[in-house]
Amino acid sequence: MRYVRSDVAGGTFFFTVVTNKRRAFLTDSRARAALHRAFNDVRTLHPFVLEAVVVLPDHFHILMTLPSGDPNFSVRIGGIKRRFTDLFLAGGGREGPVSQGRANSGYRGIWQPRFWEHTISDARDFKLHLDYLHFNPLKHELVQQVIDWPWSSFHRYLAQGEYESNWAGHITLPHDVEYYWAD
Repeated sequence: MRYVRSDVAGGTFFFTVVTNKRRAFLTDSRARAALHRAFNDVRTLHPFVLEAVVVLPDHFHILMTLPSGDPNFSVRIGGIKRRFTDLFLAGGGREGPVSQGRANSGYRGIWQPRFWEHTISDARDFKLHLDYLHFNPLKHELVQQVIDWPWSSFHRYLAQGEYESNWAGHITLPHDVEYYWAD
């Protein structure tokens, strides 16, 4: 199968990155620290603006804007996944089970092999995905109010006046939003 990827230099993208077999460990302190460092390390090598983020136990969502003239989000997402894996395992984290074939090819039981990607088309699309990202902890019934989830950029946007503290609107993405698997 050939995966279709967007090629928008300087574009803004929404990503979903999921753990291997949806293992729930990303909100553990060791994993959060490794993920934070992985983002910073990759951003140093391959700059990007992290517009928004939410980390849930088994996946994270981000909105990322690339530098002008640079369409390569795959190097950033792949770099974050690899750097996190190295840091997490070196710090005592454990990987999940993988098939012998995947193990033989060097695959570690931390992440699903790919990620979801969506190219943000305009300000409305950005806002829809920003809301979806911030609504996610409530959607997954991890909290009763969006503001109660600590691992989210919701708090930054709240401070900027983008949201009210009791915001919890139900978010439904339009049917014309397309998602593609990307390496």
